[in-house]
Amino acid sequence: MPRPIAYPLGSWPLEMRAETAAAFCDEPSVEAFRRKVERGIYSPPRVAAGCLPKWHRGRLEQDIARRHGLAISPLPLAESVEDLI
Repeated sequence: MPRPIAYPLGSWPLEMRAETAAAFCDEPSVEAFRRKVERGIYSPPRVAAGCLPKWHRGRLEQDIARRHGLAISPLPLAESVEDLI
């Protein structure tokens, strides 16, 4: 039986477990999301010893944009004070 997806209240975390990542990508279930990860539609998670596999929000955004033929411009690493004035 597919596991239900729970949407976070207010915003999406930067790092997500499979359940949250599946909801972020609007997949019908965690299993459907994992199948698309296996097929290369979504990036694989980062895995570290003693931690659950986690997906980065930015990578998922890039994966979704790529599927739609969109390019995501990288965020600037630092702002210029002149640009803020």
